Amino acid sequence: MYNVLVLEGSPRVGNTALVTDWVLTGMGRRARFERVRVCDLAVHECQECFTCTKSKKAAGCVQDDAMADLYDRIVNADLVLWTSPVFCWGITGQLKVVLDRCFALLTGEDLLKGSRWALVLTAGGDHFDGADLVVQMFSRLARFAGISYLGQFVAANCLDRSRLRWDKAIQGQARSFGRELAAALKKG
Repeated sequence: MYNVLVLEGSPRVGNTALVTDWVLTGMGRRARFERVRVCDLAVHECQECFTCTKSKKAAGCVQDDAMADLYDRIVNADLVLWTSPVFCWGITGQLKVVLDRCFALLTGEDLLKGSRWALVLTAGGDHFDGADLVVQMFSRLARFAGISYLGQFVAANCLDRSRLRWDKAIQGQARSFGRELAAALKKG
């Protein structure tokens, strides 16, 4: 059984949640999913105080907010699946705050090293209309942090949820990406 932490960045339950459902279905029954809507959490922005770098014996942030619990979930997950619509050529602000706060896990014990991350994006434009920038950001962060980046699924040109719901091609591709993630987890 694999523990998959899904960090949902959309402020709505819309296209991104639907595509994420398809990816998770593709992963099959060997995965246990915990879905966290980061928009519902009280997570403060990184203050770049560097207090997290002061000790080599511990990782974490001095801010006392919902991120403290989220740190444990991120570290203990077999896979962290980050999901977001593309907003202004990036991920949502709420998800970016969580991503920025993960800096505290790079210090001390370097708790992100060896973890596995993947990305699910929905975009109103094509793959190169902001989604490419998000993929680049996650790829570079993974390389810097020693994270195993398992890839991304981008559902492009999805403006109308009622039409997306019946799009068999995107549905099949999303499920296929889920199967790829499951295979990568099985390989170890």
